[in-house]
Amino acid sequence: MSTPLSLPRQAFIYNGSINENIANFSKLITEFLKLNRGNNRPLLIRITSSGGVPEQITGLCGLLHQVQAEGHEVIVHILGQLCNFTYMVASVANKVVMEPSASLVFGQMKFLKSGNVFEIQSYIKAQKKMYDLLVEAIVERSNGQLDEATVRSWKARHMSAQEAFKFGLCDEVLAFPKAVERSNKPEHHVHMNGAFAKDGSVYDLQIAIHNWLEDSANDARPMRVFLTSWGGTVVQALSLYGLLCEAQRMGHHLTVQVLGEAYSSAIWFPTCALQSGDVLIDKLARLMFHAPSTEVDCDLDNAEELLSVEFGVYNQTCELLMRAPGFTQKLLDEMGRQPDSYLSAKEAAALGLGKLIGGRSSAYEQVATAKVD
Repeated sequence: MSTPLSLPRQAFIYNGSINENIANFSKLITEFLKLNRGNNRPLLIRITSSGGVPEQITGLCGLLHQVQAEGHEVIVHILGQLCNFTYMVASVANKVVMEPSASLVFGQMKFLKSGNVFEIQSYIKAQKKMYDLLVEAIVERSNGQLDEATVRSWKARHMSAQEAFKFGLCDEVLAFPKAVERSNKPEHHVHMNGAFAKDGSVYDLQIAIHNWLEDSANDARPMRVFLTSWGGTVVQALSLYGLLCEAQRMGHHLTVQVLGEAYSSAIWFPTCALQSGDVLIDKLARLMFHAPSTEVDCDLDNAEELLSVEFGVYNQTCELLMRAPGFTQKLLDEMGRQPDSYLSAKEAAALGLGKLIGGRSSAYEQVATAKVD
């Protein structure tokens, strides 16, 4: 039986720690192998993960090795961030692509162990061997651009997508989406109400959007995101941001409509549609910007390096907000040094973050008359 040269890729999405919770995701991959035995269908994995159990991560890598052994290309698409050992998943892929807003974070392994001193000593040796695997994977993937000594020296290292590409740790940094023409097909509505905080709730929302995108019946349908959020975890916001950028690359016009509040990480979230779709800000909405809060618990010698990771993420999100022309570096520096900087909807619109709407404006009439699900 002949096999087509190129079959449509199968796509899965994962968000969260890679631990025993990876079981259901692994089942999807084994089912993929069963259903695609004998063909060369590529497998795309969209992923964001802040860490996990090294043995569970290498277990997932082993499963991806089997996918490749059976003739399937593996593409890893980093939506938000991969931290430490989770990069192993990308390292085994045939191709790694990153959102321009995505990043990698590397550092030393940490562990907590109690018991017999000889058991602890043995455990330390075992963990060092696990860390060796990560170092080897990074050095190999970099194709000589990073050496072992450099990687082992990273106590805390934030790496933007652009830096990762420079060092050979990803093969492509995707461009921000270009303008997408709005079709007259029924508009799909997504409600983001609350915090970008819990892996599970964000993951559920991502799965819903991901499955909608992968359904060919929805090709070219526009999407509208109603946003009311007091912020949350930056990495989780970035993971959704990346997925909405990908939605636009797939041909879906995106409208982000800010209602009520857009605080903290939610203030820069609408920029995913700023230059490619539409951003509407209700006249009653309030927006707020501040620098991230964190807690540093370490030896004094390591404090600055650990804090540099937080500054790396902060600078990364400032760059997203500066996609709005009025948000200059000088303005953000001034705002970032204040506890909280609040903006009215009118002020945010004046800074170029979106179009001010309210009452029975033409924008509201468009919402009222649009075809929906």
